[in-house]
Amino acid sequence: MSKATRRRTERRSNTLGPSAVVLYCDFDHTLHATDAYRTRSGLVPGSPQIQFFEFAPILEHMLAAYPPVLIVLSTSWVQELGFTETRNRIPLSSLRARVVGATYDPDDETASMWSAMSRGSQVLHHVRRYGLKRWLAIDDDRKGFDGYESHLIHCQHGIGLGGKDVQQLFARRLELMFGPPDSLSHTGASTPEHLT
Repeated sequence: MSKATRRRTERRSNTLGPSAVVLYCDFDHTLHATDAYRTRSGLVPGSPQIQFFEFAPILEHMLAAYPPVLIVLSTSWVQELGFTETRNRIPLSSLRARVVGATYDPDDETASMWSAMSRGSQVLHHVRRYGLKRWLAIDDDRKGFDGYESHLIHCQHGIGLGGKDVQQLFARRLELMFGPPDSLSHTGASTPEHLT
């Protein structure tokens, strides 16, 4: 393991653990309503009229009342671009500051089979690795979340976090998992309703 990888792992392990409150965040069809494609000029939106991260301000607004919520990137962009480059693509500094890691880790024993794993399996591997108890995932892929559906905020293709129904579901799940808005910032903890 390289010195840089060791420092990154130590930093994550100091932040992530059973008391952490975490949001796993996908990008495509979640923070924007399109896929991303790699071209010679870099990643481009599948729909030219759509801008990457068009819904980042919505995510920023929804998380504003939950300051301790950390973000773990669950997007395939990390495997393509690397963690730092992917995090730096997020246009809002308030969201970038919350990002503490990614489900994909090139040094993890699962790295060679990562692309073949379902999104839910990738997230659950990370949840178990860090012993997380309070977490949500926002994603357009339902596969692998069997038994953990109440942790998933499912986004529709072509709509993403721009859908009002998804925003309402997200707000309810934030409150159920992490407590009423601002409760984490005042008490340092909450007693959320149990979600399976």
